[in-house]
Amino acid sequence: MNRATTDLKAEMKKSIEILRTLRDEVRVQVHLGGMDAKKRWDALEPQLRAVEHAAQEATDASRKLVADSVKALEDLRSSIGKELR
Repeated sequence: MNRATTDLKAEMKKSIEILRTLRDEVRVQVHLGGMDAKKRWDALEPQLRAVEHAAQEATDASRKLVADSVKALEDLRSSIGKELR
């Protein structure tokens, strides 16, 4: 395995850890939040499983998929936090 592949796999592993942490935080916030947040979560959650699977391939496409998913979760977490305030 070359260095670029090793670096990409390490980056993907770290990104998946972030994704899982965000997923758990959003899951708790959705439980406390309203129906709109629940609908958005229900649409996003199945995609997260696909992202975790794609990340195992460690390609540029999977890197973008993970980054996009992390952004979507951060946005959802942020909007839920605003709803609860």
